[in-house]
Amino acid sequence: MKRQLFVLATLACVVGAGFVHSAYAGTIFKRGANWNYYKGNDHPSGGDLEWTEAEFDDSDWENGPSPFRYGDGSGGTPLNDMRNKYTTMFFRKTFTVANPDNISEMDFIIDYDDGFTVWINEEEVLNVGGPANPDYDSVATVGHESGTFETFAIQDPASFLTKGKNVIAIMGFNVGMTSSDFMMNAELRTFQPDKSPPKVASFDPPPGNVGMLREVTVRFDEEVTGVDADDLWLNGDPAVQLRGGSTLWTFTFAPGNFHEATLSWNPNHGIVDVARPPNAMDAAAAAAAHRYRIVDDMPPALITILPPPGSTVRGLDRVRLFFSEPVRGLDAADLRVNGKPPLSIAGVASGPWQIEFEPVESGTVTIAGRKATA
Repeated sequence: MKRQLFVLATLACVVGAGFVHSAYAGTIFKRGANWNYYKGNDHPSGGDLEWTEAEFDDSDWENGPSPFRYGDGSGGTPLNDMRNKYTTMFFRKTFTVANPDNISEMDFIIDYDDGFTVWINEEEVLNVGGPANPDYDSVATVGHESGTFETFAIQDPASFLTKGKNVIAIMGFNVGMTSSDFMMNAELRTFQPDKSPPKVASFDPPPGNVGMLREVTVRFDEEVTGVDADDLWLNGDPAVQLRGGSTLWTFTFAPGNFHEATLSWNPNHGIVDVARPPNAMDAAAAAAAHRYRIVDDMPPALITILPPPGSTVRGLDRVRLFFSEPVRGLDAADLRVNGKPPLSIAGVASGPWQIEFEPVESGTVTIAGRKATA
């Protein structure tokens, strides 16, 4: 059975270390490891896949360190006779697994030129640029230059791994007999099962009474990915901006004129942890609603008066006021200018509010009144 190929970013194999729920388990073999190898001047098992089986006798194969190469790289095992003579290489290595159920995924990391196919215990698990029915004189289906290690995920390894001895077999392909280079240098890593879904550890501000609600910071109990602004809703409207990463994410919402608010998750969110395979956010956390009551218990402040108090002017018949927030209920009956009601007062929101009064040609102008209501 052939398995679907998943290509990951090269760094995906190392970022697991240090997370709250680390999935990284260990390395089965490292790059630069020794392999039994067979040069593709003919087929090691008469044209079939017997050479990929665990019990196949490869005692007459050569053994050497990777990288196996010519034309590129350094060290390892040079293949100085490959060009113009053969296009394939066969590799085998045995490894031991204590308990296949403790391995949820594997990363096959390889620097290669030009293509390869991988079998584990006879089962084909990866094919990158290899032909569908390979033979000793096959060639890669596409050219690929070496120089960078790339990571390929192998899923559901428990279905083909066995307790105890296992064998990995690789067939490397050059793009042609006259190709100027060849490379194979591989590493295999494992990941342990992690079935704990990420949960919300806290909201800031926490549900309850708040003075305003424009931003909400969510802390998860482990690193998560797949977070988008429209994953968190305030009164059914998604956030307009998102910043953060790892376990801490801040959602910004559009301004709204409401006194009560409900925070809820988009049921179609894509939030998952970094386990291999990943777990979606805890279903109970995703379904929960969090309620807020916006309580404005801070009175508006008068922040600017024009002309400023203490100024010397040639005459005065009006002033303009600016408040720290929108106000209402400010009218002429609430003010006194030198002990008398003003002629008029008009304004909107936080200002300007203009107060007009009988002209004062000299002396001091004193304006007094009660506080405005927000």
